[in-house]
Amino acid sequence: MKRRNFIKSLGLMGSSVLIPSVLGERGLISSASAANISARQLLNARAGIADTVGFTKPAVLPQIINVFLYGGPSELAGNLTNIEDINTNSQNPYPANLFPGNANHTQNGFWLTAGGEVMERMLEKNRLSVYRTINRIDDNSRAHRPSIFSNLTGMIGEDDMRPGVATNIAAVLAANSAVSENAIFPFVTFEGESVVFNQGSDLPLGLRPISLNQNLENPYQRPLGAAGDASSTLDTLASSAAANKAVRFQQVVDAFTKRNEIDDFIGDLDDKINNAALVLNNPDFVDGSDIASEQDALITYPNNGFGPRLEKAVNLVINNPDTIFVSLGNEGLGGWDDHNSALDDNKYPSRMRNLMRSLEVAGQHLEAAGKGNVVINVYGDFGRNVNLNNSLGWDHGNCQNLYTVSANPNAAGVTGAIAGREMGKLVGETVRKGQANENRQFTHPTDNSYQCEPFAISASIYKYFGVENPELLTGGYAPIDETNPENLKV
Repeated sequence: MKRRNFIKSLGLMGSSVLIPSVLGERGLISSASAANISARQLLNARAGIADTVGFTKPAVLPQIINVFLYGGPSELAGNLTNIEDINTNSQNPYPANLFPGNANHTQNGFWLTAGGEVMERMLEKNRLSVYRTINRIDDNSRAHRPSIFSNLTGMIGEDDMRPGVATNIAAVLAANSAVSENAIFPFVTFEGESVVFNQGSDLPLGLRPISLNQNLENPYQRPLGAAGDASSTLDTLASSAAANKAVRFQQVVDAFTKRNEIDDFIGDLDDKINNAALVLNNPDFVDGSDIASEQDALITYPNNGFGPRLEKAVNLVINNPDTIFVSLGNEGLGGWDDHNSALDDNKYPSRMRNLMRSLEVAGQHLEAAGKGNVVINVYGDFGRNVNLNNSLGWDHGNCQNLYTVSANPNAAGVTGAIAGREMGKLVGETVRKGQANENRQFTHPTDNSYQCEPFAISASIYKYFGVENPELLTGGYAPIDETNPENLKV
């Protein structure tokens, strides 16, 4: 199958444009337009995908929580290894306590008060891996929109009509009958519209992304009217109206059925979450083989804006194996476009602290629940320059960190670990590049260091889901593999 036709097949199998309010007017219009796709076209699309994408279903499907930091975070919280050279050449000086041997520089070169202490703990417990050389070279745009589109669709360039990474996963799984079309919440966004679910034309109703809030409220639920609950009346009316014209009104009937299913599901899920919380927050819940200390057994997320949202996402994947991809975004943290006053403690350092404290608890939670098949990926548009500009901030750069959080796959009781995945790794070495006392200074992988394009993140996710030739979906970029320094592009 020609590449252009294959991409069209993915788009055909993809979801309609995601609208934050599922029942909003535009959402209904998008869903209605999807009806124009014929059954024959869908069958052809599925056949084309199944014929082109090599696929072996994993014994346990992974569950991905994608945390995308819009604005492009500086890498310095996770990589101060070049800070002395950076400071010597910077237009403005950095605080001395960031230098090696000082209080704010951890043993692995993390920024202690920007989440570094937490990163050290997670590394030690094999719940975190940090990749320091996710380095954009090809088609090196440092503009927000094309960087967001390319990173979340997994391919070079900005294309509004190209399916996102999660949409491609849905298409491949659907084409191979690897996920039930009756699954509830297989693809979820907590951030409304997201490029990772970027469009196409149609998917079975059960495989379309659904927008949830941190209270896990049913997006299909209607609010009560002034005269009381009209839900049952409307259900009866809809069923009656559709009785003699089932084909014409089938989408209406399906929508009402789905709403009732989700009502029941959310009620059961809330019960499971509440019951689990009673166990996980019990100080007596300490298993020396799984959890190192009583403190580790206290699964309490920080109330910092982001923590409660991450908690809901983690609870969802723990208690609902059907949920295989969650887009979380960075709501509750703030933006990462730190062009000025970046070093102020209530700005970049505070955001990184809040992020890492929340991720630490998530890693504890996943390990306590024995969930080795859940991976939390954290990355953004791009990295930033390391020169501290005259506004005491950082402008757009190349090299960024990927933070991957999961349960320790070697811990007793952890099941369903993803084959080949390791935790507790610190990958990549960097040097500073650029002219002294000029703004365009940045870190770059050393000559002997592993590096990869950000598209390798998407390729790795595809590989987790059983795609045997993920390079087909990324335009040639291979999954992350630091044992093969030459795998920038196959």
